[in-house]
Parts: sequence; structure tokens; C-alpha cells
Amino acid sequence: MSGTTEHEAFAHQQGIDPYSCTGSSPTGRGEGTSRLPDSIRGDVAVDDPSISPRGRVSFEWIGARRLGVIPVLGGISADSHVTGTIRNPIRGWWQDFVGPGKPLDTDSTAVLGIDYLGAPGTIPDSDKGLDTITTADQARVLGQVLDKLGVDTIPAIIGSSYGGMVALAFAALFPDRVARILVIGAAHRSHPMATALRDIQRSILELGAGSGREKDCVALARALAMTTYRSSREFEDRFGLVSGEHVGSQGFPVTRYLESRGRKFAQDFDAQAFSRLSRSIDLHQVDPADITVPVDIVSIDSDAVVPPWLVEELVSLCRGPARLHKITSRYGHDAFLKEKVALGRIVRSFAEDLAANGRHGAGEGTAATGAVRAGVTADPVFRAVMPPIYLSANYGFEQMGRCGAYDYSRTANPTRDLLAGTIADLERGEAACVTSSGMSAVLAVLQLLKPGATLVAPHDCYGGTRRLFDSLAKSRDIQVTYHDMSDAARLTAAAGARPQMMWIETPSNPLLRITDLALAGRLTRDTDTILVVDNTFMSPVLQNPILFGADIVVHSTTKFLNGHSDVVGGVVVARDKSVGEEIAWWCNCLGVTGAPFDSFLTLRGVRTLHARIAVHQENAAQVVSCLSEHPEVRALHYPGLPDHAGHEIARRQQRGFGSLISLELDRDRHDVAAFVESLRHFTLAESLGGVESLVCHPATMTHASMDQAARTEAGISDSLVRLSVGIEDPADLVADLVSALDGLGGGSERR
Repeated sequence: MSGTTEHEAFAHQQGIDPYSCTGSSPTGRGEGTSRLPDSIRGDVAVDDPSISPRGRVSFEWIGARRLGVIPVLGGISADSHVTGTIRNPIRGWWQDFVGPGKPLDTDSTAVLGIDYLGAPGTIPDSDKGLDTITTADQARVLGQVLDKLGVDTIPAIIGSSYGGMVALAFAALFPDRVARILVIGAAHRSHPMATALRDIQRSILELGAGSGREKDCVALARALAMTTYRSSREFEDRFGLVSGEHVGSQGFPVTRYLESRGRKFAQDFDAQAFSRLSRSIDLHQVDPADITVPVDIVSIDSDAVVPPWLVEELVSLCRGPARLHKITSRYGHDAFLKEKVALGRIVRSFAEDLAANGRHGAGEGTAATGAVRAGVTADPVFRAVMPPIYLSANYGFEQMGRCGAYDYSRTANPTRDLLAGTIADLERGEAACVTSSGMSAVLAVLQLLKPGATLVAPHDCYGGTRRLFDSLAKSRDIQVTYHDMSDAARLTAAAGARPQMMWIETPSNPLLRITDLALAGRLTRDTDTILVVDNTFMSPVLQNPILFGADIVVHSTTKFLNGHSDVVGGVVVARDKSVGEEIAWWCNCLGVTGAPFDSFLTLRGVRTLHARIAVHQENAAQVVSCLSEHPEVRALHYPGLPDHAGHEIARRQQRGFGSLISLELDRDRHDVAAFVESLRHFTLAESLGGVESLVCHPATMTHASMDQAARTEAGISDSLVRLSVGIEDPADLVADLVSALDGLGGGSERR
């Protein structure tokens, strides 16, 4: 097909007319075609039996296809033409935000616009009186369009106003089809005052029905709507100084403005379409508990239609991670069309985050591919499949006063940097620094604390971490307070004191208590508190704290990331690049950066991380099933159990329950020792997350540095045992545990 563009080829492949308007004479203001994106256009018959009425909606695919397609949805008067294209240079409804070099850059991202079912021309005249349309229906229509295009999953949806409601409905109905959404000026339900206003608008339309003045009534209803789409401040700025002038034959300036806006709308919308879509806004209802994908939500301080408090309610109730962005604007609800700088910054950041995650994928499967292929064939000289190890301690300068990308390995090293970038991508962070151990990673983060700062930490945190916290509190002017972070009330109270840093481990070590990361993120979002999460027990495969609002994520790479118990290391991942640069400066200053060979081994482990985690969890499930039925087990701590106190939160914020299990025996310390020492396939050793199964006695091992009172407060008794389930044959592991537990029957009496 000589001379065929990428878009035309794709259109023919999908059976779509490349552009139904080709050859027409577009009217309206265009921007020239030299820097406009290409596009295809088509339509879809709405045949979902759950939607009434049936109809036909148009769509337009705009821009490159490298990262998949992002639907962009606007208010009820928006259509499929989002921005001017080569084939149709007419200015689109979001022209300032979509296009080459714009916040949503069509040079790297495809954009999909759709018409709304119920808008003029989408429903046959014979069916116009037979319908009730909801935002859920519009979401299903979007699904049908994606099906037509052969698109199963999409990286994101951006929706503003009515489109934001549809985006929320799509995420609730099809969580497996979209990775995240950006919602602007919309919420999970309609505000009653806005519903009252729309009801009056519909009454105006009903009064005009059959009178021959239907268009005048549409114009009047729209003019009434405009009084709430903008803010009182904006009306004062535009009309306040002139409204008191002599009215004259054409009325007040504000009146003329409203009339002109109403007449323009009435040219495109009939009364039935306006009433139908107006009512669908009032019927909008999405349960935030059904929103499990990450959501970025923008509220406008002057919005009377979707007030900020309603948006904040949505953020607080979302089941998945929700991040709030606040815009100060004089434009009220219409800020989603007007605030080019503030909103452009948010959209650009959102798109850049998608692109960054797109390098190794936004979902779990593509993240696995990225982890496996990190650095593959990146060798510029020999194209080695696996990247070489750069063991050199130093690097030659290009000339006096000018070095290349590397000068000294303590400061920077190519092998270490490759590992850092891979883990940063897995954790959805902007920067990472690989350290010599998990504890040196903790130490590097603590350098951010200022003299006199307060650090809030879990009362049951890892013993080595607590030892460092307590030692620094004694040697420096730092106050450390310990709290049960799994208790929402105590977590809220601790955050209310506005500490400089809040440290979280979830699941905790060793009792696997769960802290609500979304709550912690909301509590610290608008404060100066640095939220740090130790994600060692989960790994980035099962949990991404940054998506819930964490500023920093810490790992002991010795554990799951390396996975073979042959390297000691750590990593710090930062949400913001500037914070990552500050931590990297401290790592270099303190001399705690990781060694190149250790980084190479850890990267080798990361390549199998997803596969190993899958087997770890399968084996853990069988071990839990065995232990939950054995009479010698007094208590079993595993978040995957429905009766675990943190089960629902874990199910919400994790993609699995992990392979760490803690159990309490109804025996004394002597019998506990007999149990752990009789195991053949569980090695009595510290650490966790390796391919081999381990058993640990926290009171005498990982938490021995805590005094008895602290261990008692944390619930760490002498009868507590922690298992790290490996990837051996699960039948062997279960048989080993059953044999050791059954062997206690001849021991001393239970205490």
C-alpha cells in the first residue's frame, strides 16, 4: 500500500474509513497542518443490550500509537474532535492541551475522542423519546469503541466535567481495562444544588415543548447554566464596572454575554439532547470503593457545580490510591477549559509519568517484562545481551576540569545506575540510589531530618531500624515516637502532630500488621511530613507505596529483590527527582553506595522477581492452609486470611499477600526451640525473601536488640515464629512443618 500512512494502514486493518470528512471544506479557525497530528475517524453502532436507547456514536483517533491510546473526554457539549488534525484542522474543544509539544503530546501519545450517546445525531429520531442514559452507559459505549479499535487495555483516561464522571464510571466497571485516570472538575455523585439548577433548566425546556420556540428555551436554559459554570469573581471582573452603565437597547453587558452563549449552544443542541444528558448528570452515582485504579483528581477552589469539599470526599473514599490536585482559579467550573498553565502542568506531569512507566509498563505484566529486559543489548560496543559489569573504581577525565558521565564509583557507577533505574521504574519513582545495605538505606533517608525534628515510627518496626532510631535520638537532637500504625485513630493522631517524617512498615515485621497507605498519604499530603514506607516485605511486584502518596520507598535488596541470599544491599526510591538527588548526595557523602558486583547480582535477581514472587505466594498459600488446621498453632498471622485485622486494607493496596507467615505456638520457649531445630527444609537463619525457606525466632534474632518491654508492647512473644516461604516443592514444606508440629506431642505440657 504505497504512500499509506500509519493511521490509514491501521484504519484499513480495523475496517474503518480513515476520515469521513476527507475532501470537505472545514470551517472555523485552524492552526495550519505543518504541526498537526494525523487522525482516523469512524463510528460504532451501540448494541449493548443493557443500554437503551440504541444509536451510533463517532470517534476520532489522534496522534502516535507508541504508548497506546488515552481517551480524552469533556463536558456534555464536547465531541470526538479533541484537537485540530491534518485531516480536520478545525480547532478542537481541548486544543490548548492536546497536540504536538502540548501537555498531552500527540507526538508520543495517541488520543481518542468520542461523541456521547444522546448528543444530537447519535440517536435515530424515532427513538428520541424512549431513553434514560447514565454515565455508566457512556462508559460502556467507550468500551465498545475500544473493542472496535481492537484495544483491550488502555494506560489512562482523562476526563473533565461530565467526561470525568464517565472516566470514574469506566474505572468502576472495567478496572482491568485501564491503568489509571485523571479526573478534572468531577466527583462520584451530583451536588444537590447543581441538580436543583438542572431541574429548573429542564422545566424551561418542557415549557417550550411544542411552542415553536424550543431553540429559544434551549438558549435560555444554557444561559442559566452559564451563571454557575463561571465564578462570581469572574463575573465581577468582566462585567462589574460596566453593568451599571446606561442599559440601552441591547441590555446589560452580562445579559448580552449570557444570551450569546445560549444562542451558540442552541445552534448545536436540541432540547431533547440537552435534557437527556442533563438528567444523566443527576443520575451519576459511582461507589468510590469500586475505584481501585490510581486516580489523580483536580478540584477548583471556585467551582460551584462540583465544590472542592465534594472532590475531597471522593479522594477520601476511593478504594485505590487517590491524589488530589488543587487549582485556584477565577473561572469556576470552566477552569477545565481555561486554566492553560496550571492545568497544563498537571496534564503534562500525568502524561510524563505514564510515559516513564510505559518504558517498563504500567501494569504488573509489562513491569515483569521490563525487569527481565533491563539493560538487554544496551552494550554500545559489542551489543552483549546482558549488560557488562563495570568494576572500575575510577574513570578518566576528558580534559582538566571536565569529566564524563562517570568519574569515581562511589559517586556513580553504570552497573549500579542500571539497577537503580530499574527499581525506580518498578516502584513508580523518579529516582533511586542503591546502597551497601538495607540499614545504610535507612541511614541515608534519616539525613533529611533537621535538628529538633520529630520522627514517627511503628512500635513493631524491624529491630535494627529501631536500634538506629533510638541511637540517633540519643546522639542528635531528634525525637522519636512509636505508634501502632495499624490503628487508624493512632495513625491519624500521630500525623496530626505534623512530624517531619513518618516511617511505615507494611506488612510489619514480624506480626504482619497492615497500615492503611491511602490514609497515611491523605494525612500527610498537604503537610511538610515526609512519608517513608519500607516496602521490603512486599517488593514492588505486590505493592507500590508511591501510588498511595509515599514520598520515599526503602528496600533491603538483600531480601526479595535479590532473592538468592548472596548479596547484602539496599535501595532508596524517591517520588520527586529533587529528593532523590538530595539522598544521592548523602549516599556519596557517607560512602554507603552499593558495590558494582553486588549491583550486578541484584539486577540478575530482579530479572526473575515476578516469577519468584508468584511461586513464593503459591507455596505460602499451601503452608497457611496447613498451619490454620493444626492444633499446635495457637495463632496464625497472615494478611491473606479473611479474619486477619488488616485483610481488607491489604486486599485494597496489595496485589497479593506475600510469603511471610508468623505463627504462635501454645508452648514454652524450650518447645519452640525444639520445633524450629527439627525442621529440615526451613533453615534457622535471619533474613527473608530468598529462594530457600527460612525460619526465624524474632525474640532472640531479628528483634533481640529491643528490650523486653518494647517486645511485649509490640506483641513479640517467645512463642512467636516467623516463616519465609521459599520456592521449594510445597509438598515438602508442608510435610516438614506437619512433622515438626506433630513431634511436639511428646514434649512438655502446653503453657
